[in-house]
Amino acid sequence: MDEYRQLQEHLRALAGGGKSIAIYQGIVKSVDGNLCEVTVGGITIPGVRLKASEIKDDGLMLVTPKVGSAVTIGSLSGDLRELVVLQVDHIETIVINGGKLGGLINIGQLTQKINELVEAFNNHTHQVTVSHPGGTFTTVKPTDSAKSFNKGDYEDEKIKH
Repeated sequence: MDEYRQLQEHLRALAGGGKSIAIYQGIVKSVDGNLCEVTVGGITIPGVRLKASEIKDDGLMLVTPKVGSAVTIGSLSGDLRELVVLQVDHIETIVINGGKLGGLINIGQLTQKINELVEAFNNHTHQVTVSHPGGTFTTVKPTDSAKSFNKGDYEDEKIKH
């Protein structure tokens, strides 16, 4: 038996023997929480899951497709009962680990703002004249300047938006 035939046999055994794998493409009609309605060939299917399980936990990753975008859905039961979104063309939102840490930053804008602050710090001096028994003096600019930031120093290249 060649390796592809063997893979097919293993997948069939995992799927419960004679169950067929059902994959469809459709258009998202609406989204409500962890579920959406998908239109496939003129038929609207309600209750399509956006995540693999129905477990509610803080570690979830939820990809919410845009209404009107194409999705690929698959059946967990081999028929049209337990459908789940497998792939989306256009994303409305992504929530990772329950969204507890807030939104991702726009790295270019953050770097620009930090560098503006560095420049203001480096160019700032207090003009204060101090009198004391040895005479008067004016404060001077610090001899060391803060360095500019480079987004590569703190950007995670694995996730982009």
